[in-house]
Amino acid sequence: MIVAAQTFHIILIAIAVLICLKALYTRFITKQGNKDDWMVLLLLILVPINWYTPTVLTISDCNQYTKEVVLFPGQRAGISYTYGRKNYIINQSKRNLKFEYLFYGDNRREEGQVDQLILPENVVIVNEVTISYLFEAPEKSVSTKSSGATKTLLYCLAND
Repeated sequence: MIVAAQTFHIILIAIAVLICLKALYTRFITKQGNKDDWMVLLLLILVPINWYTPTVLTISDCNQYTKEVVLFPGQRAGISYTYGRKNYIINQSKRNLKFEYLFYGDNRREEGQVDQLILPENVVIVNEVTISYLFEAPEKSVSTKSSGATKTLLYCLAND
């Protein structure tokens, strides 16, 4: 089951509220102190849910795309969707797309960080949680607390 990104965020907020309701009710309405505060620790479940839920980007043209989230693994339009730290990029446009890694400071390419050309009517799986620059110009430099940073970029190539 694939849902819009906004729907996914609303579901995450609803889960967070439901987790907190019992603890807040016990603390403030029944005045029983912190008896159910342990339930708030269930909020930590939302971190892996958000981290390992793949995104589906369907590109219809440059700067025109839909962003969806895979809620449950399944299949749609002949593509099998599973959990994991990845983005599915579906190029439905008539233009070639390019997915690139950008390295700032001392960061260097690691194993598996491969730039990819995405041809029209193709699907590519990118093993990244987010795409830093989606059809926008990347920063010339970024501020980091360490020696460097790695960002990702998705853009349209000029017509051939």
